Amino acid sequence: MRRTLVATLAALALGGAAPLAAQYFGQNKVQYRTFDFKVIQTEHFEVYFYEQEHAAALDAARMAERAYARLSRVLHHQFQSRKPIILYASSSDFQQTNVVGGEISEATGGVTEFLKHRMVLPFTGSYGELEHVLQHEMVHQFQYDVFSHGHAGAGVGTIISVNPPLWFMEGMAEYLSIGPIDPHTAMWLRDASLEGHLPTIEQLTYDPRIFPYRFGHALWAYVGEKWGDEVIGEILQSSTSGGVAGAFKRALGLSLEDLSNEWRDAVQTTYLPAPAAWRSRCSRRSAPMGPCISRPPSRRTDARSPFSGSGIPSSSTSTSPTRKRGECCVAS
Repeated sequence: MRRTLVATLAALALGGAAPLAAQYFGQNKVQYRTFDFKVIQTEHFEVYFYEQEHAAALDAARMAERAYARLSRVLHHQFQSRKPIILYASSSDFQQTNVVGGEISEATGGVTEFLKHRMVLPFTGSYGELEHVLQHEMVHQFQYDVFSHGHAGAGVGTIISVNPPLWFMEGMAEYLSIGPIDPHTAMWLRDASLEGHLPTIEQLTYDPRIFPYRFGHALWAYVGEKWGDEVIGEILQSSTSGGVAGAFKRALGLSLEDLSNEWRDAVQTTYLPAPAAWRSRCSRRSAPMGPCISRPPSRRTDARSPFSGSGIPSSSTSTSPTRKRGECCVAS
Protein backbone atom coordinates (compact mmCIF):
# COMPACT_ATOMS: atom_id res chain seq x y z
CA MET A 1 0.00 0.00 0.00
CA ARG A 2 1.27 3.44 -0.87
CA ARG A 3 2.03 5.36 2.30
CA THR A 4 0.47 8.80 1.87
CA LEU A 5 -1.76 11.28 3.62
CA VAL A 6 -4.68 10.36 1.41
CA ALA A 7 -6.40 7.95 3.81
CA THR A 8 -6.40 10.60 6.52
CA LEU A 9 -7.60 13.32 4.20
CA ALA A 10 -10.33 11.16 2.72
CA ALA A 11 -11.68 10.69 6.24
CA LEU A 12 -11.61 14.45 6.70
CA ALA A 13 -13.48 14.96 3.45
CA LEU A 14 -16.19 12.60 4.64
CA GLY A 15 -16.65 14.65 7.77
CA GLY A 16 -14.74 12.50 10.25
CA ALA A 17 -11.92 13.35 12.59
CA ALA A 18 -8.44 12.75 11.30
CA PRO A 19 -7.17 9.28 12.27
CA LEU A 20 -3.69 10.48 13.20
CA ALA A 21 -3.41 7.53 15.55
CA ALA A 22 -5.63 4.71 16.76
CA GLN A 23 -9.21 5.94 17.09
CA TYR A 24 -11.04 5.92 20.42
CA PHE A 25 -14.03 3.95 19.12
CA GLY A 26 -16.85 4.20 21.67
CA GLN A 27 -14.71 6.20 24.08
CA ASN A 28 -14.12 9.83 24.94
CA LYS A 29 -10.66 11.33 25.14
CA VAL A 30 -9.94 11.91 28.82
CA GLN A 31 -9.38 15.56 29.76
CA TYR A 32 -8.08 16.12 33.26
CA ARG A 33 -8.29 19.90 33.28
CA THR A 34 -9.81 22.89 31.52
CA PHE A 35 -7.41 25.16 29.67
CA ASP A 36 -8.08 28.90 29.74
CA PHE A 37 -6.48 29.85 26.43
CA LYS A 38 -5.34 33.36 25.56
CA VAL A 39 -3.93 34.45 22.22
CA ILE A 40 -0.90 36.36 20.96
CA GLN A 41 -1.38 37.79 17.47
CA THR A 42 1.65 38.30 15.26
CA GLU A 43 1.78 39.28 11.61
CA HIS A 44 1.26 35.71 10.36
CA PHE A 45 0.18 33.64 13.38
CA GLU A 46 -2.21 33.40 16.29
CA VAL A 47 -0.41 31.69 19.17
CA TYR A 48 -2.82 30.16 21.70
CA PHE A 49 -1.50 29.57 25.20
CA TYR A 50 -2.55 29.55 28.85
CA GLU A 51 -0.98 31.53 31.67
CA GLN A 52 1.34 28.73 32.80
CA GLU A 53 3.32 29.07 29.56
CA HIS A 54 3.08 32.81 28.89
CA ALA A 55 6.85 33.38 28.66
CA ALA A 56 7.37 30.35 26.41
CA ALA A 57 4.49 31.48 24.18
CA LEU A 58 6.14 34.86 23.61
CA ASP A 59 9.36 33.10 22.62
CA ALA A 60 7.43 30.70 20.36
CA ALA A 61 5.78 33.66 18.62
CA ARG A 62 9.17 35.19 17.87
CA MET A 63 10.50 31.82 16.66
CA ALA A 64 7.46 31.41 14.41
CA GLU A 65 7.90 34.75 12.66
CA ARG A 66 11.61 34.15 12.20
CA ALA A 67 10.92 30.71 10.69
CA TYR A 68 8.17 32.13 8.49
CA ALA A 69 10.55 34.67 6.96
CA ARG A 70 12.90 31.89 5.85
CA LEU A 71 10.34 29.27 4.81
CA SER A 72 8.18 31.69 2.83
CA ARG A 73 11.26 32.60 0.80
CA VAL A 74 12.37 29.00 0.23
CA LEU A 75 8.88 27.73 -0.62
CA HIS A 76 7.84 30.80 -2.68
CA HIS A 77 4.59 31.17 -0.77
CA GLN A 78 2.92 33.69 1.55
CA PHE A 79 0.05 33.07 3.96
CA GLN A 80 -3.09 35.04 3.17
CA SER A 81 -4.34 34.86 6.75
CA ARG A 82 -2.95 34.09 10.20
CA LYS A 83 -2.32 30.43 11.00
CA PRO A 84 -3.19 29.01 14.45
CA ILE A 85 -0.42 27.66 16.70
CA ILE A 86 -1.80 25.97 19.83
CA LEU A 87 0.86 25.58 22.51
CA TYR A 88 0.55 23.27 25.50
CA ALA A 89 2.75 23.54 28.58
CA SER A 90 3.64 19.82 28.76
CA SER A 91 3.33 16.54 26.91
CA SER A 92 0.59 15.33 29.27
CA ASP A 93 -1.46 18.47 28.57
CA PHE A 94 -0.83 18.05 24.84
CA GLN A 95 -2.22 14.51 24.90
CA GLN A 96 -5.55 15.90 26.13
CA THR A 97 -6.06 18.17 23.11
CA ASN A 98 -9.32 17.89 21.24
CA VAL A 99 -8.04 19.82 18.23
CA VAL A 100 -7.35 16.54 16.42
CA GLY A 101 -9.18 13.26 16.76
CA GLY A 102 -7.64 10.04 17.99
CA GLU A 103 -5.10 9.22 20.65
CA ILE A 104 -1.82 11.14 20.73
CA SER A 105 1.10 9.04 21.93
CA GLU A 106 3.91 10.18 24.18
CA ALA A 107 6.27 9.97 21.20
CA THR A 108 4.32 12.54 19.16
CA GLY A 109 6.17 15.86 19.07
CA GLY A 110 3.43 17.87 17.34
CA VAL A 111 0.65 17.64 14.77
CA THR A 112 -0.82 19.86 12.06
CA GLU A 113 -4.34 19.16 10.85
CA PHE A 114 -5.20 19.71 7.22
CA LEU A 115 -8.55 21.47 7.09
CA LYS A 116 -7.87 24.47 9.35
CA HIS A 117 -4.06 24.32 9.17
CA ARG A 118 -3.88 24.30 12.98
CA MET A 119 -0.51 23.43 14.49
CA VAL A 120 -0.60 21.81 17.94
CA LEU A 121 2.52 21.11 19.99
CA PRO A 122 3.78 20.96 23.58
CA PHE A 123 6.60 22.90 25.21
CA THR A 124 8.77 20.25 26.86
CA GLY A 125 11.31 22.63 28.39
CA SER A 126 13.83 22.40 25.54
CA TYR A 127 13.95 25.44 23.27
CA GLY A 128 15.97 23.48 20.71
CA GLU A 129 13.25 20.85 20.49
CA LEU A 130 10.55 23.53 20.40
CA GLU A 131 12.22 25.26 17.47
CA HIS A 132 12.66 21.99 15.57
CA VAL A 133 9.05 20.84 16.04
CA LEU A 134 7.69 24.35 15.39
CA GLN A 135 9.50 24.58 12.06
CA HIS A 136 8.69 20.98 11.07
CA GLU A 137 4.98 21.58 11.63
CA MET A 138 5.15 24.99 9.96
CA VAL A 139 6.43 23.32 6.80
CA HIS A 140 3.25 21.22 6.90
CA GLN A 141 1.23 24.42 7.26
CA PHE A 142 2.93 25.73 4.12
CA GLN A 143 2.36 22.45 2.28
CA TYR A 144 -1.33 22.39 3.17
CA ASP A 145 -1.72 26.07 2.30
CA VAL A 146 -0.14 25.47 -1.12
CA PHE A 147 -2.43 22.50 -1.80
CA SER A 148 -5.48 24.50 -0.69
CA HIS A 149 -4.37 27.61 -2.66
CA GLY A 150 -4.40 29.72 0.50
CA HIS A 151 -7.92 28.83 1.62
CA ALA A 152 -8.17 26.81 4.82
CA GLY A 153 -10.81 24.12 4.46
CA ALA A 154 -10.19 23.67 0.74
CA GLY A 155 -7.70 21.55 -1.18
CA VAL A 156 -8.81 18.06 -0.13
CA GLY A 157 -9.48 17.08 -3.73
CA THR A 158 -6.12 18.47 -4.84
CA ILE A 159 -4.04 16.60 -2.29
CA ILE A 160 -5.97 13.37 -2.89
CA SER A 161 -5.29 13.77 -6.61
CA VAL A 162 -1.58 14.51 -6.08
CA ASN A 163 -1.27 11.70 -3.51
CA PRO A 164 2.08 12.88 -2.07
CA PRO A 165 4.09 10.10 -0.40
CA LEU A 166 5.30 10.47 3.16
CA TRP A 167 8.97 10.81 2.15
CA PHE A 168 7.91 13.87 0.11
CA MET A 169 5.95 15.54 2.93
CA GLU A 170 7.81 14.45 6.06
CA GLY A 171 11.26 14.43 4.49
CA MET A 172 10.77 18.01 3.33
CA ALA A 173 9.60 19.05 6.80
CA GLU A 174 12.63 17.42 8.43
CA TYR A 175 15.11 18.92 5.99
CA LEU A 176 13.72 22.45 6.27
CA SER A 177 13.57 22.25 10.08
CA ILE A 178 16.96 20.73 10.94
CA GLY A 179 19.03 21.42 7.83
CA PRO A 180 21.19 19.00 5.83
CA ILE A 181 23.14 17.52 8.75
CA ASP A 182 21.62 15.21 11.35
CA PRO A 183 23.49 12.42 13.18
CA HIS A 184 20.41 10.18 13.23
CA THR A 185 19.98 10.43 9.47
CA ALA A 186 23.71 9.80 9.00
CA MET A 187 23.41 6.68 11.15
CA TRP A 188 20.50 5.35 9.05
CA LEU A 189 22.34 6.04 5.79
CA ARG A 190 25.57 4.46 6.99
CA ASP A 191 23.82 1.33 8.20
CA ALA A 192 21.71 1.01 5.05
CA SER A 193 24.79 1.42 2.83
CA LEU A 194 26.94 -1.06 4.72
CA GLU A 195 24.17 -3.65 5.02
CA GLY A 196 23.07 -3.28 1.39
CA HIS A 197 19.48 -2.16 2.00
CA LEU A 198 19.54 1.48 0.92
CA PRO A 199 16.05 1.99 -0.53
CA THR A 200 15.11 3.38 -3.91
CA ILE A 201 12.53 6.17 -4.20
CA GLU A 202 10.03 3.60 -5.41
CA GLN A 203 10.59 1.51 -2.28
CA LEU A 204 10.30 4.63 -0.12
CA THR A 205 6.95 5.31 -1.73
CA TYR A 206 5.39 1.87 -1.55
CA ASP A 207 7.14 -0.23 1.11
CA PRO A 208 5.54 0.31 4.55
CA ARG A 209 8.56 -1.24 6.29
CA ILE A 210 10.83 1.69 5.35
CA PHE A 211 10.85 4.71 7.68
CA PRO A 212 10.22 7.76 5.45
CA TYR A 213 11.46 10.51 7.78
CA ARG A 214 15.19 9.75 7.77
CA PHE A 215 15.53 8.64 4.14
CA GLY A 216 13.19 11.41 2.98
CA HIS A 217 15.33 13.91 4.88
CA ALA A 218 18.46 12.57 3.17
CA LEU A 219 16.87 12.73 -0.28
CA TRP A 220 15.78 16.35 0.14
CA ALA A 221 19.24 17.20 1.53
CA TYR A 222 20.75 15.83 -1.68
CA VAL A 223 18.31 17.83 -3.82
CA GLY A 224 18.99 21.02 -1.84
CA GLU A 225 22.74 20.51 -2.03
CA LYS A 226 22.92 19.89 -5.77
CA TRP A 227 20.21 22.23 -7.07
CA GLY A 228 19.80 24.77 -4.25
CA ASP A 229 17.07 25.05 -1.63
CA GLU A 230 14.96 27.33 -3.79
CA VAL A 231 14.16 24.38 -6.07
CA ILE A 232 12.20 22.76 -3.21
CA GLY A 233 9.59 25.50 -3.44
CA GLU A 234 9.43 25.06 -7.20
CA ILE A 235 8.79 21.33 -6.80
CA LEU A 236 6.12 21.84 -4.12
CA GLN A 237 4.28 24.48 -6.15
CA SER A 238 4.48 22.46 -9.35
CA SER A 239 3.26 19.24 -7.69
CA THR A 240 -0.23 20.69 -7.17
CA SER A 241 -0.95 20.57 -10.90
CA GLY A 242 1.39 17.93 -12.30
CA GLY A 243 1.91 15.46 -9.49
CA VAL A 244 5.11 14.61 -7.63
CA ALA A 245 6.91 12.83 -10.49
CA GLY A 246 6.07 15.59 -12.97
CA ALA A 247 7.21 18.30 -10.54
CA PHE A 248 10.66 16.72 -10.14
CA LYS A 249 10.95 16.25 -13.91
CA ARG A 250 10.16 19.91 -14.61
CA ALA A 251 12.38 21.32 -11.85
CA LEU A 252 15.39 19.00 -12.09
CA GLY A 253 15.10 17.51 -15.58
CA LEU A 254 15.22 14.02 -14.02
CA SER A 255 12.70 11.26 -13.60
CA LEU A 256 12.24 9.89 -10.08
CA GLU A 257 14.08 6.74 -11.16
CA ASP A 258 17.10 8.74 -12.39
CA LEU A 259 17.06 10.89 -9.26
CA SER A 260 16.89 7.74 -7.15
CA ASN A 261 19.95 6.27 -8.87
CA GLU A 262 21.95 9.50 -8.50
CA TRP A 263 21.02 9.87 -4.83
CA ARG A 264 21.86 6.26 -3.97
CA ASP A 265 25.22 6.54 -5.76
CA ALA A 266 26.03 9.69 -3.77
CA VAL A 267 25.08 8.08 -0.45
CA GLN A 268 27.08 4.94 -1.14
CA THR A 269 30.08 6.96 -2.31
CA THR A 270 29.97 8.84 0.98
CA TYR A 271 29.38 6.01 3.42
CA LEU A 272 31.08 3.01 1.82
CA PRO A 273 34.89 2.80 2.15
CA ALA A 274 37.14 3.06 -0.86
CA PRO A 275 38.09 -0.53 -1.83
CA ALA A 276 41.78 0.27 -2.26
CA ALA A 277 42.00 1.86 1.19
CA TRP A 278 40.28 -1.13 2.77
CA ARG A 279 42.62 -3.60 1.08
CA SER A 280 45.61 -1.57 2.26
CA ARG A 281 44.28 -1.58 5.82
CA CYS A 282 43.85 -5.34 5.71
CA SER A 283 47.31 -5.97 4.27
CA ARG A 284 48.99 -4.09 7.14
CA ARG A 285 47.53 -6.42 9.77
CA SER A 286 49.92 -8.93 11.33
CA ALA A 287 49.54 -12.61 10.47
CA PRO A 288 48.45 -13.80 13.97
CA MET A 289 45.37 -11.62 13.73
CA GLY A 290 43.99 -13.83 10.97
CA PRO A 291 42.01 -12.79 7.90
CA CYS A 292 40.51 -9.35 7.49
CA ILE A 293 36.87 -10.00 8.30
CA SER A 294 35.76 -7.12 10.51
CA ARG A 295 33.38 -4.47 9.19
CA PRO A 296 35.12 -1.76 7.17
CA PRO A 297 35.11 1.81 8.46
CA SER A 298 32.64 4.22 6.91
CA ARG A 299 33.30 7.66 5.63
CA ARG A 300 32.00 10.34 7.89
CA THR A 301 30.27 13.58 7.12
CA ASP A 302 31.46 17.06 7.96
CA ALA A 303 29.53 20.12 9.07
CA ARG A 304 28.67 21.21 5.53
CA SER A 305 27.00 18.30 3.83
CA PRO A 306 25.86 14.72 4.40
CA PHE A 307 27.61 13.82 1.13
CA SER A 308 31.18 15.02 1.70
CA GLY A 309 34.34 15.02 3.77
CA SER A 310 35.21 13.88 7.26
CA GLY A 311 34.10 14.38 10.85
CA ILE A 312 30.95 13.23 12.61
CA PRO A 313 28.44 16.10 12.39
CA SER A 314 26.44 17.57 15.17
CA SER A 315 22.84 18.57 14.42
CA SER A 316 22.82 21.72 12.35
CA THR A 317 20.80 24.65 13.61
CA SER A 318 17.61 25.56 11.82
CA THR A 319 18.81 29.13 11.37
CA SER A 320 21.60 28.19 8.96
CA PRO A 321 21.54 30.26 5.76
CA THR A 322 19.64 28.91 2.80
CA ARG A 323 21.90 27.59 0.08
CA LYS A 324 21.81 29.02 -3.40
CA ARG A 325 21.73 26.96 -6.55
CA GLY A 326 25.22 25.90 -7.58
CA GLU A 327 26.77 27.02 -4.29
CA CYS A 328 27.98 23.51 -3.54
CA CYS A 329 27.62 20.18 -5.16
CA VAL A 330 27.96 16.55 -4.24
CA ALA A 331 31.48 15.36 -3.65
CA SER A 332 32.80 12.78 -6.03
